[in-house]
Amino acid sequence: MVYLKELDGRGFVVYSNVGTSRKGRDLFGDATNTGGGAVPNPWAALTFWWEPLERQVRVEGRVERLPPQESQAYFDLRVRGSRVGAWASRQSAVLEPTAAGGDDDDGRAKLDGWVREAETRFDGVEKIPCPDFWGGLRVVPERVEFWQGRENRLHDRFVYDRVPGGEGQEDTWTLQRLSP
Repeated sequence: MVYLKELDGRGFVVYSNVGTSRKGRDLFGDATNTGGGAVPNPWAALTFWWEPLERQVRVEGRVERLPPQESQAYFDLRVRGSRVGAWASRQSAVLEPTAAGGDDDDGRAKLDGWVREAETRFDGVEKIPCPDFWGGLRVVPERVEFWQGRENRLHDRFVYDRVPGGEGQEDTWTLQRLSP
């Protein structure tokens, strides 16, 4: 799950740890494991679901990393604790219990230790740099499906597909109704 931060004419922008997270490995591969790690696949889907309205929008497209300066600009707007937390978290890594955490430690003590390390590292630093492993991603839509629930499972489904424009021409979109 990610927080949709921005929607602009180029696509849907989210921010996340791409260095250790599963989505990062899925999108960019596993640079640390050359013996059979994840293979890069720059395609992703975003799904927005509004249960009370029985509505859903699904966006599919290629993912591109935002330039570091754009990620830093957003990173600077985050509260200090979130900036420190980005440095501290090894998103999706298993948190093993530590001896220092006591008998009831479920791994949280490890995370708390990483947070203390990051707080010490940036003590007195106002402009915390955005980590290389963290940043913005843009999903550039190639296909967008709108789904509206209806009685007897005879849902309305409409899909827009991007059609690349020729040289010097803008892309266009097709619109089709799909069977439920």
